[in-house]
Amino acid sequence: MSLYTGNNSGLMSSLFGSYKNSLFGSLSSSLSDYSMIRSGAYGKLMKAYYAKEADTTQKTDKTDKTDKTKKNDKTAQMSTQEKEQLQQMQELKTGAKSLSDAASALQKDSLYKVETAEDGTSAVDRSKITSALKSFVGAYNTYIEQTGKSSKSTVQKQNLSALKATAANSKLLAEVGISYDKKGNLTLDETKAQKASLSTIKSLFQGGGSYGDTIGDKATATYRLANSASYKTSGGTRYSSQGTYSTLGNTSNLLDQLL
Repeated sequence: MSLYTGNNSGLMSSLFGSYKNSLFGSLSSSLSDYSMIRSGAYGKLMKAYYAKEADTTQKTDKTDKTDKTKKNDKTAQMSTQEKEQLQQMQELKTGAKSLSDAASALQKDSLYKVETAEDGTSAVDRSKITSALKSFVGAYNTYIEQTGKSSKSTVQKQNLSALKATAANSKLLAEVGISYDKKGNLTLDETKAQKASLSTIKSLFQGGGSYGDTIGDKATATYRLANSASYKTSGGTRYSSQGTYSTLGNTSNLLDQLL
C-alpha cells in the first residue's frame, strides 16, 4: 500500500513539477517580451528585420527581371530563326508530297484504261495522261528548286539523285515530250505528249525501278527528312533552368527514329 502511494506521489510531483516549470517559464518569457515592447527594442528589431527582407526581395526581383529580359531577348531571336526554318521545312514537305502524289498518279493502271465513248468508240483518255504529265513536271520543278536551296546535306543528296535519274532517262523523256535545261528544270510539250507512245509513257512511270518510281522514292525520303527537321525545329529547343538552350529531339528519340 505504501509502495503504491509513494509511486503515485512521485508521479504527481513529476507532473505538477513539469507543469509549474512550463508555466513559470512561459510567464517569464512573456514578461521579457513585454519588457522589450515597452522599451521600444522590439519595434526596432522588427523594423530592422523587415528592412533587410525588403532589400533582399528587391534584389531578387531585380535579378529575376534581368534574367527574364535576357531570356526573352534570346527567345525572340531564336523564335524568328525557328519560324524561318520551320516555314522552309513545311514548304519542302508540301513540295515533296506533291511530287510523290504526281508520280503515284502516273503509275495507276486506271490512268491508261481504255474507255468507251457514247458513239461506241474505245480509246484511252489522252487528255488525262497529258494532265498527269503536266502535274508531274510542275511538281518536279518545285521539288528541285526547294531541295537545291536546302542547307541540309541529306536533302541535297535527294536533289542530286533526282537530277541523275532524270539525266539517265533523258532520251525516253524526250520521246514523251519532256525535256530539261541546264538547271534541271523540266518542260512539257503537250502536243508531243498527246501523240507519244503509251508503252513508252508506261515504261517510264509504271513498275518498280522505273523513272517515276525512283523519283517518287526520292520525294518520299525528302518528305520524311523535312518532317523530322520540322519536329526538331518546332519542339526541339527550350530554355533550361540555367538560362541556356537544350535540345529535346535527337537521333535516339523514338519519334525521330520512326520519321
